Amino acid sequence: MTPTRRTILSLLLALPAGAVGTGIAVAQTAPQPIRVLVPELPVLGERGADGQARGLVVEQAQAILDRAGIRATVELLPVVRVYAELARERPPGGPKVYGMVAVPIRDPYRAIVPLALTMGTQLVAVARQGVTLAKPDDLRTVGPVAVTATGTQALVPVIQQYGITVQTVPSTLNGLRMLAHGRVNAVMGIASVIDVVARENNLTDQLGDRVQVSTMEAWLSCDPATRDAPETAILRDAAEALYREGRLDAIARQHFQKAATGS
Repeated sequence: MTPTRRTILSLLLALPAGAVGTGIAVAQTAPQPIRVLVPELPVLGERGADGQARGLVVEQAQAILDRAGIRATVELLPVVRVYAELARERPPGGPKVYGMVAVPIRDPYRAIVPLALTMGTQLVAVARQGVTLAKPDDLRTVGPVAVTATGTQALVPVIQQYGITVQTVPSTLNGLRMLAHGRVNAVMGIASVIDVVARENNLTDQLGDRVQVSTMEAWLSCDPATRDAPETAILRDAAEALYREGRLDAIARQHFQKAATGS
């Protein structure tokens, strides 16, 4: 036996029984990363001066993770990317992807799996100064209304009910700028988001009448490949418990109150 072969054999004999196989098994079953996606929107999810994610939905997501005892990376992404990532078909065994999205979920995102209700919030229509919007039925004749692409998901029933002429916009800010220039007569979306974006961009004086048109539900959701993961049941139970206890609503109220006062 050559010295090299003797050295290798002695090293193998020195290992505890099954150590080589155990090492391989650990490599094969190493836990995959867990991602929790949050929409990057005013009030809901923003980056602080330190670069860290903060906001209403970020805090809700962290509360769910803490209750579940699960470590994960909370990521801020543009709203459309949150939906796209959660709807993506992935092979089993990859990263587990969760996120917070509005329902109902429509094409092309029907593959998203809703798990647990986390929040209900007001959706409003806000008219341009000088445009009458006294009741939801006025939306039939108010003219073009700006709605973000993802906002359209939650507002489809209202849009269909009142036959609203929708102008799809990439962001709430874009919609408010169009409102200021008279290109649309109203914007629809989450009340607090509209107010914060208007205030931060000196557009508050462009806002006139407003009416509540619907309530949007936000749900903890996952991608199709993550539906049956053991973490999924744990996170769903944690979210349901926190919602029952009123903890998630308390987080929402705190952030909406701050947004309303500009504090």
